[in-house]
Amino acid sequence: MTSISADHAPTLLDPDLLRRARLGDGVARRQGPVRKFYSRQDRLIDDYLRVEDEERVASDEEARLRPRIRFAVYGSFIVNVGLFAIQLYAAVSTGSLSLFATAADAFMDLVSSSVMVITSRLARRPSIYRFPVGRTRIEPVGIIVFCALMATVSVELMIESARTLGQGHRDPAPLQPLPLALVGVAILSKSSLMVYCFFYRRFPSVRVFFLDHRNDIVVNVFGLIMSIAGDRFAWYLDPIGAICIALLILCSWSSSAFEQAGLLAGKSAPRAYISKLIYVTLTHSSHILKVDTCRAYHAGQNYYVEVDVVMDAETPLLISHDVGQSLQRKLEGLADVERAFVHIDYEHEHNIYEEHKPLYEKTESRSFRDRIRFCKAAMFPRDA
Repeated sequence: MTSISADHAPTLLDPDLLRRARLGDGVARRQGPVRKFYSRQDRLIDDYLRVEDEERVASDEEARLRPRIRFAVYGSFIVNVGLFAIQLYAAVSTGSLSLFATAADAFMDLVSSSVMVITSRLARRPSIYRFPVGRTRIEPVGIIVFCALMATVSVELMIESARTLGQGHRDPAPLQPLPLALVGVAILSKSSLMVYCFFYRRFPSVRVFFLDHRNDIVVNVFGLIMSIAGDRFAWYLDPIGAICIALLILCSWSSSAFEQAGLLAGKSAPRAYISKLIYVTLTHSSHILKVDTCRAYHAGQNYYVEVDVVMDAETPLLISHDVGQSLQRKLEGLADVERAFVHIDYEHEHNIYEEHKPLYEKTESRSFRDRIRFCKAAMFPRDA
């Protein structure tokens, strides 16, 4: 954590200089890695310049688009209900394992939507004494629990499909045009909603349904193809298709579980986001001379931010308090920040790792020969 001084970063602090630093249309004239570098730099500058109005702009945009967002969310939920009913009817009437796999996927999508609604409402319900910092971490916990359920269903589908393959040839009921046509209608409905949600995917709730629709289209099309192939060409293609769908579901939800676990474990924010926080801190007040430490880490979906700033030792307590508190509120106004903590110091020469108890045990680095000698002494204490 290196300290950053306002005196050593004039370009970073002046919005006019930042605007002039953007290449804009000049990026298109660059080639290869240079073009990529300047495009990334322009996006970073835009993020810096938007921080003042980020909370207000995000709130105004969400209020303006709230009816469309509600339509995307509730329309997606209703289509999920219809899709599950259609998939279940098609699976029961045909006995196709591939369609049973797609029906299980549709059912779990329906359950996941309900879990998301329940956990999001619980997260917004205040309980100051039981949960003094809020209950937003209930959402990733709910996702992890649901992922475990999905993994169980996927494994059960694979076991049933493997048992069917082991039993040999079977004579399922022939596929009828009606259930296949209903599945096709469900796929078209999913495709329409996916296109609609694509335009509003920057909102988290809509993005979840966009990804859900995209994955369901792939799963349902593949399941329909394998079911028809198993009926028309070779019977074993149907259980093989069910195994492939179950593996896809298992991998997808396992990846989501690991991602949510990383958020609960306190994964750090990207460097670009931390640099944005440093910019907000340095430009907040002329009383802030340096940024000693800046940390941002996940505590659920959003970030917890810790900032240590340096002020003049002669700064009155009244001013330092007001500057620190207003900076804390400003940081919490950023879209992805849940909590911010500002610590004020009068010098930056101290060891920042001595401010708190050590999180990791410090160990001296040893050579390979020392490690061999240590292992020998542990295994043969008399010979060492």
